[in-house]
Amino acid sequence: MSSSPGHAMPNTLTETKADIGIRRRILNEWHRRRDVGGFDAAFEHPWMYAARLLVFVPSIAVGLMAVNGSYNTSAQLAAVVFFTLSVLLVVWPTSSLRMGDLQTVTSSFLMVLCVSLSFEAMPPSLGEATPPAMEGLPSPWYTLGIHAYMVCLVVRRRTGWAWGTLCVALLFAASYGARSDVGALSGVLSMCSLIGLILAAQILVTEMRRLFTRRREAWRMGLSARTTDEENQDLVNASIRRIQEVRRMAGGLLERIAHDNSPVTDYDIAQFRLTEAQLRDSIRGRAIANPRLLEVARNARERGVTVDILDERGTPLPHRIMEVVTDQAVAVLDAAQTGAVTIRAFSPDDATAVFIVHDPGDEDSDAVAIEIEQETGEISVL
Repeated sequence: MSSSPGHAMPNTLTETKADIGIRRRILNEWHRRRDVGGFDAAFEHPWMYAARLLVFVPSIAVGLMAVNGSYNTSAQLAAVVFFTLSVLLVVWPTSSLRMGDLQTVTSSFLMVLCVSLSFEAMPPSLGEATPPAMEGLPSPWYTLGIHAYMVCLVVRRRTGWAWGTLCVALLFAASYGARSDVGALSGVLSMCSLIGLILAAQILVTEMRRLFTRRREAWRMGLSARTTDEENQDLVNASIRRIQEVRRMAGGLLERIAHDNSPVTDYDIAQFRLTEAQLRDSIRGRAIANPRLLEVARNARERGVTVDILDERGTPLPHRIMEVVTDQAVAVLDAAQTGAVTIRAFSPDDATAVFIVHDPGDEDSDAVAIEIEQETGEISVL
């Protein structure tokens, strides 16, 4: 079926390439943040949140399957719900890796309720009537999940809350052990592995943060070195351009001085003085002394006109303003036969960009003054 001209079919290939490009830019940005931003930036990638969430799925599945076979069905179901909510809070991404206070308090409180209700769902006595699978203190259904939960709290800079949640969980475990046949000590031992896990997580996270900090410092040192190299290269390039400029203006005369032993004539001396003035213009009026203006100024000096090109700006003029300045300066210099011409560039914060004055030095002739506006390049003849 052909489509009408007014309803062109979308270019699927182009859209696919655009999507791939967007994903590539996102991944490149994350890689840059991971390498430069440190440990926290490495864990802020969306895939890291998804991976942490998947770790808790087995515990939730086991908890749901254990609902029908539990001693207290309602308590077991509520424990699974509280566990799920607590996990979602600890995994949910925020503006920074560190969890907010309200988010942390709510998540820890829900996890404590989960532990309490889980023990309530277990039989109070493990006697002869207890099935073989329940003999001894059974491993809680959330064992894997609570281990991952404690690690998440440490990673998200809530180590104190991890220890506090563990202490409350140990109290519930000891209470259940005291009420059952295994004793309080055995109840506590069932969760002692969390102590070593939190300590190991603290050490690992600390070392990883140090590693990322060293990498970030190395990256910054490399960036600083590259910046310095670029600045030095800019200076070298500027020096090369300056040498080439001097060679273009004075190369022939320097060769004449170095290799020609013939007597120096008045014409040679005049050429030397003109070239010296041209070099002086290129230094004193660097922001406005382009090759065209320098050549016209040299011709005016040959006619006996005094020319001064001065720069109080220090930075080049915008291209469109420079074109106006060059045209006006060239017109004044070409028209000047006697007297003095001064071309002065003012600082960027001045309302006037360049001021051109021609004083003929003759009482019968009027002076010419041209003012060129800084922003617009507007010409005012005074």
